[in-house]
Amino acid sequence: MFTVTVLSICFLAAISCKIKKVKAPLITGLLWYFHLAMCVFSILCILLLVSGYGFKGAHTERIFLTLYAGSGILLYGLTPQEVSGKWVYLCAFYGFPFVLLFGLLLPPLRTLTVIAGLGLLSDGELKRYPIDDDYAIQTKSVDIIYRSPRYSLVEDKYWLFEKISGDVITPEGQLTAMKTEKTAEDSVRLLVSLVNEPGNTMTVDTTIALRN
Repeated sequence: MFTVTVLSICFLAAISCKIKKVKAPLITGLLWYFHLAMCVFSILCILLLVSGYGFKGAHTERIFLTLYAGSGILLYGLTPQEVSGKWVYLCAFYGFPFVLLFGLLLPPLRTLTVIAGLGLLSDGELKRYPIDDDYAIQTKSVDIIYRSPRYSLVEDKYWLFEKISGDVITPEGQLTAMKTEKTAEDSVRLLVSLVNEPGNTMTVDTTIALRN
């Protein structure tokens, strides 16, 4: 709920600033610096994601992207209205909720809008099961989009970064428990307890390699 909460607060604050015609040049200038810093980190996050890497932490990338979008919404509320590239840029942040609302009102786009909205705004259910100091198994599920968790191998890299290898196993069903047991320096045994849709329970016992 972090993303929805932050963006909602920023959106309401922007509306309040517009209604009251708030003028705060110093705060606006500082917020622009913060926004540009978050933009740099967001671009770096996307480049790392394409390469299969990321900053350490389960939600670090989402935090950077959320603060980038939220600061853009606030800047819209604090910036005087004028026809310029800067104004169009800020309108893109402020207008996103209205785009989603417009999509929900049109039946042909309703399903696509719900999926896009959940993918962008929902933090999903994300958990990590440590293997040792350098490795962990990460599970992530987002309701409606993919209810069965996706399993990834997370490896610490270069102090501030981590490498994420997706879909290391692909069992179907709701995860109830997982046990990791390192069997060698380059492999780990996973005991995964699942519940299928009819209510049947099953256990997946498999071994995966820690290094490609």
